[in-house]
Order: sequence, then C-alpha cells, then structure tokens
Amino acid sequence: MKITHDILTNTVAAQLKKTVPANERRTPDSTSEEFNKQQKQSFAADIYHKDEHIPKNQSTYDRPLSITAHKSESELLDKMTNTISFGELPKKLSQLRPKYENFLNELEVSSPSLVQKNWGFSINSDDKLVVFGDITEDEKFYLEGKLNADKDIVSLVKELPNTLIKGQEYDRGYDGKGKYWGKYDVTQDNFKDIIDVKALLDSSYGPNAKAFDNGFDIFSYQDNLRSQLVSKAEVKYAYLY
Repeated sequence: MKITHDILTNTVAAQLKKTVPANERRTPDSTSEEFNKQQKQSFAADIYHKDEHIPKNQSTYDRPLSITAHKSESELLDKMTNTISFGELPKKLSQLRPKYENFLNELEVSSPSLVQKNWGFSINSDDKLVVFGDITEDEKFYLEGKLNADKDIVSLVKELPNTLIKGQEYDRGYDGKGKYWGKYDVTQDNFKDIIDVKALLDSSYGPNAKAFDNGFDIFSYQDNLRSQLVSKAEVKYAYLY
C-alpha cells in the first residue's frame, strides 16, 4: 500500500479527534487572535504613563531608554515566533516531510508491519538518528539502520535542535528567562529524550492541513511541540511569580 498525503491526513486527523476535546480545537484565526492577545498582555505592564514613577525632586526622566528596551524585547519576541511558531522550524519540517513519506513507502514494502507500530525517532548529540517506542530491539536496530542510511533525512533532522534552541534563546531575551517556548530546558544532549521528530511530522497532517499551500498544519504542529515540551522538558528558565 502506497502511503499518500490523504491517507496520512485522514489517519492523523482521526487520532486528533480522539485526543483533543472539541472545545479545545483551534482554527487558524482563533490561534492567531489568542497569540496576539498574549503579546498585548505581556507588554501591557511596560507601557509608561506621564505621571507614573517620577521621584520627588527629580526633574528629568530617561524615557527614550525605556522605549528602546521595550522595542528590543518586542523584536526578540518576533524573532522567537518566526523561528519556532511560524518560521524556520516548521519550514525545515515541511522540507523533511517528503523524505519521511518516501521512507514510509519503502518501509511498507520491506517491513509493512512496522509502519503500523508505535515508534518514533529523534537525533542525538553525535548526529545519529535514534529510534524508540513499543518495538523490539531488532526492529529498533533495523529502523535506525534504514534512517541513518538516508543522508537527506539525517541532514535535515540534524538542523532541528539548533533551530529550536536558537528560538528559545530569543524568548529568554536579556535576563535568561522565557515566557513561552524559552522556559523549557532543551539542549543538544537532551533533545533526543524530549523531541519525537516523527510525532511532529505526523501532527503536520492535522485537520487544518488543507488550509495551507504546502499542506502543513502549522497549528497542530505547534500543539504537538508544546505537548512534548510540557510532558518531557524541565521548566528551568521560567519567571517566578
């Protein structure tokens, strides 16, 4: 059986319907509105008003410095969004997806039972793809051999850790603390223990996929990435309130 876009879309969409409550499903418009609302709230506390915080007997106030800092933080937030949420990281995954589909098609011929089993893959600090899941050691060894033999897949996957970590650093800004993606501790060493690349790819066939020119469901991808970080990453760089 040839693995096609429609088959993957229908399979993943069915899984999402089972796992995501109806009242929590998102649409492109609602997700964008929610993110914009979060941005406005996060910066609301930084707005300077004329009569606020002026010490007695002080005739001047360095307002331009405050505005510059505010602008810099906003620019970093934009960079984070354009790296993780809507930019570089999903773009690299969308480039990887055709290679992943070819791999599944070949696996359907050589070992069809493995296509249906519950397994995932990631990459370690030595740039080797590693497989995990509900499979035997022989099956794990077989899949790792097949994946690492595909140089295109390896080349694309090895870019993912650096891209995610770069986006997290934008969120942490100048004080080393993050409000969004940056609050989670992801490194080159622990990336393989936190991020399932196969799950990110599978999520891209979600219910909103047809709304995008490249067929990549950006919102299901974000939800899957967030879920992986929440369940497996340490919240090491969050603000303490």
